[in-house]
Amino acid sequence: MSMKNRRYPFVQLLVVSAMAWMPGLLMAHGKATGIVKERMQLMKTMGKQMRTIGLMAKGKIPFSAETVGNRAEKIRLSSAKIQALFPEGSLHKPTEALPVIWEQWDQFLSLAKQLEQEAETLEKVAVQGDEQTTLAQFTKLGETCSGCHTDFREKDE
Repeated sequence: MSMKNRRYPFVQLLVVSAMAWMPGLLMAHGKATGIVKERMQLMKTMGKQMRTIGLMAKGKIPFSAETVGNRAEKIRLSSAKIQALFPEGSLHKPTEALPVIWEQWDQFLSLAKQLEQEAETLEKVAVQGDEQTTLAQFTKLGETCSGCHTDFREKDE
């Protein structure tokens, strides 16, 4: 394993986890309707952006500060839409959202805002072109995603 890959074990875990979930998400999206479908599509879009950057972090594709910045911008713009896509009670299947979202609404919104801020920081850091700093910020962004998923999304069995 190269030194680059050892520095970012969380990123590797994030990329592998995202890839493992994709087949199920793709099937689930086909059955979703309305607001649930909209938010699942938004999350899928953000996941694609994260995967691309994750592949760079793992050394699977070449690092491109411009690409990271563009992907981070898409994540930032998407994250700003999260609140509107979670109206209270929107739990019809195949949603993976847990009812605890509305019980802990302020915490949920705080994580959504943190996601937006971490993505914005990643955009700014990427412009500087320093791979190590950029990937360290990507790790922070990934931890924010993970924090929300841990608390507010159904676990796979």
